[in-house]
Amino acid sequence: MSIRPGGARPIRPRLRLVSGAPASTTGEDELPRWGAFGYPNYRLYWTASLVRVFAIQFRIIGTLWLVAVDLEQSPARVGIVMLSSAIPTIVLVVPFGHLADRLDNRRLLIASSFAGAALHFALALTVVTGVVELWMVIAWSAASGALNALTAPSQNAILPQLIDMRAIASAVAFNSAIWNGMRVIGPAAAGVIIAILGSGQAFFVTAAGYAIAAVLTIALRPAPRPAAVRPSEGNPLLEGARYVLGNRLFVAVIGLSFFTSLFGSSYQILLPFFAEDILDVGEIGFGLLEAAAGLGAILGTVAIIRFGASRHRGQIMLLGAMTFGLLITAFAASTLMTLSMLTLFAAGFASSVYLNLGMTTLQLEVPDELRGRVMGIWSMTWNLAWVGGAVAGGIAELIGTQATVAFGGLSVAAFALVLFVISSDLRNLPGPPTSEPAGARA
Repeated sequence: MSIRPGGARPIRPRLRLVSGAPASTTGEDELPRWGAFGYPNYRLYWTASLVRVFAIQFRIIGTLWLVAVDLEQSPARVGIVMLSSAIPTIVLVVPFGHLADRLDNRRLLIASSFAGAALHFALALTVVTGVVELWMVIAWSAASGALNALTAPSQNAILPQLIDMRAIASAVAFNSAIWNGMRVIGPAAAGVIIAILGSGQAFFVTAAGYAIAAVLTIALRPAPRPAAVRPSEGNPLLEGARYVLGNRLFVAVIGLSFFTSLFGSSYQILLPFFAEDILDVGEIGFGLLEAAAGLGAILGTVAIIRFGASRHRGQIMLLGAMTFGLLITAFAASTLMTLSMLTLFAAGFASSVYLNLGMTTLQLEVPDELRGRVMGIWSMTWNLAWVGGAVAGGIAELIGTQATVAFGGLSVAAFALVLFVISSDLRNLPGPPTSEPAGARA
């Protein structure tokens, strides 16, 4: 991989072919009908990810219930527990991204999954035996955050070893479908388990999920990683950040993710207040609002799977981000339940499209020897949502919930508009070479 000096875009890597795609009669390898899902390695990886994300949903809901209800702690202390998980992830995800660039990602995923199983099993034991205390949950959350930092870069960095890179758009979309689907299904399933058996048993389910994910990952047989070019001089932990900051395209794409997490996601943290105080729809309405956004995101993911990465993906990303910001602003102003659900549904669709295209762009453009570190930076931006939520909560007490969410939405839309004007690298970004959308062939 060669990189042009002066912060210009990298020379596009030669797309790697992975065995398993059907041979074309024209002499050129043809992608499977359903893109990445046509590769056995990817299907196994996807199944392991599905189980792991299901376990993560149980962990999130179980932790909130354990601290707020079982331990009878204040909202401020609930926030401390959530931040104790997010901060280690934010701090460690880039250093662990360096490990993903140097070590076997399959082994890193196996180790982190087994460690996660042990960690959740230990917490479950403290809950069911009645010895759990708040400080234990905080320490456990910090350890969980560290494991998340180890897992996230490896999950993204291993993808090119599982598929033909022409199928990367569908691979990213199928991964996104897991998170969007579990956003709807996971909390409901966790709530039922907690209501029937208790929060301790929910953590046993989480431990089992991590263990199953580890066993499935053991069966993966990824292709060998390409030999890396000679590393540049300087601190290798900072090399990914230097590459991103020196590349205008990557600054723009990761900047969109940053603004979405820090400003645009504030509505998710404040959604209970909309349901209770503004729309007056209670717990059921809160669930419907969450479901509307989640279903919109699922439909956006399906659109990427069906149609692939467009020839005008840069413009679609920017227009999608502007649309998302304006829709969140409209949601903030709404006092009608139907309108609120429609705006969240459309916002979920728009955000899913432009964020999926953003990750696809990074995966296609990043040099292999920096993939773990750069994708670690991308993952780090998502954990800023907890920080943004904490800040939004404080601002909401000063200017109100609706004004706070509207400010967040307008911030995302304004940043996307600025990028549309000044970032020709992103605005004129072409589609991926020789790709075909999953499911396009009859």
